Formats: sequence, structure tokens, C-alpha cells
Amino acid sequence: MKGLYKRRKAWWVRFTPMPGSSQMRLPLGTENEAEAIVKAREIMSRATTEVREQMESCQTEIDKYLKSKQREGLSESTLSSRRYILQSVVDFLGAATPRSITRSGIQKWFESRKKTNPHTAVAYLRVVHVWFKWMIERGKITTDVTEAVKVPKLPMRQRRNFLTHAEALLLLDECKNEGLKFALYCGMHAGLRKLEIIEARPSWFDLDAGLLHVQATATFQPKDRDNRTIPLTEEFRKWLAEYGLRDPFMIEPAIAHGSYRYRYDFRKAFDGLAKRCGFEWLTFHDLRRTFASLHVSRGTSIYKVARWLGDGVDVVEQHYGHLIPQDSEINSVWDPPKPPPSGKKGRAKQSA
Repeated sequence: MKGLYKRRKAWWVRFTPMPGSSQMRLPLGTENEAEAIVKAREIMSRATTEVREQMESCQTEIDKYLKSKQREGLSESTLSSRRYILQSVVDFLGAATPRSITRSGIQKWFESRKKTNPHTAVAYLRVVHVWFKWMIERGKITTDVTEAVKVPKLPMRQRRNFLTHAEALLLLDECKNEGLKFALYCGMHAGLRKLEIIEARPSWFDLDAGLLHVQATATFQPKDRDNRTIPLTEEFRKWLAEYGLRDPFMIEPAIAHGSYRYRYDFRKAFDGLAKRCGFEWLTFHDLRRTFASLHVSRGTSIYKVARWLGDGVDVVEQHYGHLIPQDSEINSVWDPPKPPPSGKKGRAKQSA
């Protein structure tokens, strides 16, 4: 039997109850091998159960999981999003340790999320599943309760929302809050994400060169883990000259980071503006989609749009390729055939 060994004629057992726990060496109090095997199995089973019962809290397990993913290279925004999702599950269930999370509890949490947005509920469930899989690999738990959740077959998502040019202008004209207006310009004129806007530093903006450099900082990592540069539109550039470059953050510079994912959140102000303009369906991320859709529909290269967004060309083509302006070649096979060229060469061929 593995781990069984003799010491001064008596049998001992050496084993690790669970991966990551301390190794145990215990005397079995017998010189008989068969009896030693029975005792060893009983001791190993009891010790494993005790270690599992003493497993650390959900919060500690979440922290350890996220630290391991950080070492693998996940961005800060992705880590923050995963923390929010996992913490929301733990808070909803009031779970002390992962072992106290049950199948029925996870199903109840999933049904609650599904009422708000089924697609989001499924995405959140995948994150929880990955966390449970990680704990199983390390011997923290034995069962993945997320596998028992009944996931419905979801309908295809509707067309992604974006504003027309006229609607975008209306939104800017109706905005009287200068901080929110900065966010609108960043979204519709530069395609920035919400977190990028909130973390934007004055050093990102080169008004002389007309460039916006999205760069990693001490509190922010780009989602694609790569800096990128976006040309400023003349309208945005002129507006920024009046707004000014504010330190240490371009929007609400006096607000520092806290425990919440966003240092500052303008969601309430944005929702109120959208409602006043008659765009109750509008989300802030739709402004980034507006930036991309307006450019593609006006003939801007998909490669350029992808580079400005910080997305892959295939992603941009998949979501916005249908907006490419009409190509005249679509009519080529239905156009009447062109007559043969006139002239001496043509007449000579006919007579021959």
C-alpha cells in the first residue's frame, strides 16, 4: 500500500490528505501488515474528511483563484469582473465555504439571474463553473454543482443596438453635464470602453498631434493587454481644448479608487439622458457600437476600425461587416453584355 512503511518493526503511514495540505506521518501501533493496512485506510479517510471540513472561506478561495489567474496573465478588468460574479453568487447563497454551495442553491441563483437577462445568466454560470473546476483540480471540493443546472436553449440575440448619426448628435446636444459629455465623446468619437473612459489620464491625450493613447497605468490594464492609439476627431479635439486635461483623471479627478469595480460610475446620469432623448433601450456600451457601425457604414476600413477598438479584425467583421456600403459589383452579372468594340479591327474579323 502506498505510504505504508516500517519503522523499528512497527508500521507507519505517510500521506497528504489533500493537495496543498501538509503531509502527515502517523504510527499505526501494530507489527502486522494486514492490520496496518486497515488502520491506515481508516486514518487517511478520517483525515481527508477533517481537512475538507476545515477548508477556507469562499472569500479566501476566490482570492486564491483570482491570484492564480492573474499570474496566467488575465487583465485587471477581467479579474474584477470575475470577482464581482463569484462574490454575487456567494452573497446570494450566504455560503461560508464552497462545500456549502449546493445544486439547488446554484439553480435558484441561476433562475434569479435568468429573469433579468438569460444570456448574462448563462455567461455568469460559466464563470462559476470554471471556479469550481479549479477547486476540484486542487482537491478543495469533489463535485461541480454547476453541471446540474438546467440551462435553457436561448434564442438568438437581437441585432446589436447603435445610434444613427442624427441620434448621436441629439444625445451630445442634450447633454449638459460636462463629465458625462466627455464620456459620450470618448464612446462615440473614439470607441472607448466604459472602464477606459473612467480610468483615462491626461497623459493619454496629445492635442497637438491629435491622438489618444490608451495605455496601462498602475490601476488599469487594457482589456486586450495592449496599448493602442486612436486619432482624435476634429470636433472632439476642439471640445477637449475647452474641457482641459485634468489630473489625475480626465473625469471626476477628485474621486479615488474604492472596493467597487469602477472608481466612478456615471450610469445613473447616462440613463437619465438617454430617457430624455427617447432612447430607453440605449446602454453605454452601445456608444462604442455606434462608433464602429458609423465608421464601417461610411466605408472606413474594417482593419482600421478593429485597430482603434482594440478588437480582432474577425470580431469587427462578424459584428459590423453587414454595414459595409453597397458594392457595385453585385450588379455585374445582371448588366447587359457590352457590344464588341467598333473600328477597323472589328470589321476585319467579321469579314474573315
